[in-house]
Amino acid sequence: MDTQRKKYKIKKKKKQINYLPALIALVLILCVSIGVVVLAVSHSKKNKSDIASSDNASGNIEMTTVPETTTSEPEVEINVCMIGDMLIHEGVYKTGLESDGSYNFDHLFANILPDLAASDMNIVNQETILGGTEMGLGGYPAFNSPQEIGDAEVKAGFNIILHATNHTLDRGLSGVNNTIEFWKTKHPDTTYLGIHDSEEDAKNIYVYEKQGFKVAVLNYTYGTNGIAIPSSAPYCVDTFDDEAKVRDDIRRAHKLADMVIVCPHWGTEYVYESTSYQDQWTNVFLEEGVDVVLGTHPHVIEPVKEFTRESDGHKMVVYYSLGNFVSNQDEIPRMIGGMAKLTLYKKGDNASIKSYEFEPVVTHKRYGYKEITTYKLSDYTPELASQNKILSDPTCCYTGYFGCICGATLFDYPTHGPRNFSVDYCKQFCKAVLGDIYKDE
Repeated sequence: MDTQRKKYKIKKKKKQINYLPALIALVLILCVSIGVVVLAVSHSKKNKSDIASSDNASGNIEMTTVPETTTSEPEVEINVCMIGDMLIHEGVYKTGLESDGSYNFDHLFANILPDLAASDMNIVNQETILGGTEMGLGGYPAFNSPQEIGDAEVKAGFNIILHATNHTLDRGLSGVNNTIEFWKTKHPDTTYLGIHDSEEDAKNIYVYEKQGFKVAVLNYTYGTNGIAIPSSAPYCVDTFDDEAKVRDDIRRAHKLADMVIVCPHWGTEYVYESTSYQDQWTNVFLEEGVDVVLGTHPHVIEPVKEFTRESDGHKMVVYYSLGNFVSNQDEIPRMIGGMAKLTLYKKGDNASIKSYEFEPVVTHKRYGYKEITTYKLSDYTPELASQNKILSDPTCCYTGYFGCICGATLFDYPTHGPRNFSVDYCKQFCKAVLGDIYKDE
């Protein structure tokens, strides 16, 4: 009995032992399979990483391996283009007179239309008031321009019009109100800045928006040529008279937008460097975190500089003066102006200046019907330069101020006599004033 029981137990044990090899084999197979998969995935990831590093190092193809669970931050760009002073002398507005007594000024912008079409924010400094023919047109010193100037600006593609200048009150409060009424009734979708018809409107901050990227624009003038701002409408023009208010405006703008542009009408006429007044306000703008400063008023070009705030590394670009876009002035340097071109960039919550440049322009003075216009210097030819009426203007009181700076006689003129105006002159002038930002291509 005991023997049988032992045999039974032995047989049972042998039967149990026979299952173990199969189980062990199955476990081993599973482990090996999992190991192969893990190694394959690891090897695949390693190869992708190696390719990306290699291509980036060679500068050929950029590859970025992004985990499937990661959502990329949206990227948006805003292109900005601004021209300088629309200084509408009598000799300018007469070139737009039609046979029926109306005006058309499309010819003023005909040569920069592609530049405006490529930009999102197109800004123009409308130096003179657009009171219209009903107020009596006039040039210097009490300007009043045809409202068709505004029509041409909108048609060309400008969507932001600056009106805070030293000539804003040339025709009093009526001139301001006429201008505002023109924009409101004729072009309600166009933004005008720097002038207001109510205290409530004066508190508004303009913000341009593209795909969630917001840019605020502010416009101020240093003064109004000694003409007192009406006590009945102290809000009618934005000035630098109250620094605390300007700072508050900038701070409110920061709360509404990702970036802030200030367009100051400042500086000293016909001077090619920044003044202490401009430097003072530049410091204010930098302290308040302004991103871009686009200056006007001197009627000649001035340098472009980049500033960095010491406390946090914030960068600000300042165009001190864009000069004239069009005028009938009689000095050669005043024929040379510029377009500010910038690309602003936002990724996620971070916004910055991606690039900026200065595109010189030349006023081509002609006195016939629709003949006065402005060209980009890069498109201006020796033949055109030889036809510019600036060569035959009867007076020349230029004192050679700039010639002293550049150490040459290129910019020295006699009181009367032949004039030195050419494409080469314009290029050398831009290089002397602007430095490395000007690329003669």
